[in-house]
Amino acid sequence: MRILVISDTHGQDGDVNRLLEVVKPDRIYHLGDSENECRFLTNVAKCPVEMVCGNCDWYSKLPMEVVLEVGKHVLLLTHGHKFGCKISYEGLMKEARRVGADYILYGHTHVPEIEKVNGFTIINPGSLSYPRDYERRGTYAVLNVDNTGEIEAAIRYVDMLPKNSI
Repeated sequence: MRILVISDTHGQDGDVNRLLEVVKPDRIYHLGDSENECRFLTNVAKCPVEMVCGNCDWYSKLPMEVVLEVGKHVLLLTHGHKFGCKISYEGLMKEARRVGADYILYGHTHVPEIEKVNGFTIINPGSLSYPRDYERRGTYAVLNVDNTGEIEAAIRYVDMLPKNSI
């Protein structure tokens, strides 16, 4: 199974079609700050979409977090702003312990990362639209779940998508 993980699109859905065409996900997780409840994404996706509310999703009825079993793992999906993610992982890890998750997927910082800390795998896909890492390149994450239930995660760059993709 292939899972596309995006965050912080802030209403800029221009690269989403190309991502869907190239990644061909079986599931999509949006980690908040879509600013439009991912209406475009949910209309064009041909697979299940899970979304959480971010700090810029005013008046959204999306949940603040989602907990999912994927393969052998339990994933916590959150935007991260309620857990002090710009300062440290402590709040995120405390919440993950509370819900029994070993993977933490969050957004908010617009900076892509995959870290292993204290038994947790922490993944931030960065931002497709407004990247803040030193390269200022739009990013997303792909999780590949193998037949044994293990997850392999990778950060990818939007500008590396084939130019002829839709």
